[in-house]
Amino acid sequence: MNGDWLIKLLPSWERRHPQLFAWEHIAAGVWLLVLTSILYGYQRGGWWRALLVPAAAGHFYGAYCLLRLRAAGRDSRHPQ
Repeated sequence: MNGDWLIKLLPSWERRHPQLFAWEHIAAGVWLLVLTSILYGYQRGGWWRALLVPAAAGHFYGAYCLLRLRAAGRDSRHPQ
């Protein structure tokens, strides 16, 4: 699966600073997983807790695509 479509959806400031925003996506994904575990622990939240896991996975995938973008930009600036 190609993540180029996701890169095109990102705002220009995220494309200019991919590493910073990748860490932001990772932090958001971790927070969603922590929130899900809290909701499961207290048996609250209904369907929200089931919907938070795919949302966290989306944040992790976005971070992966941003880090790939950073690596591609670094490789294009320093050809060997």
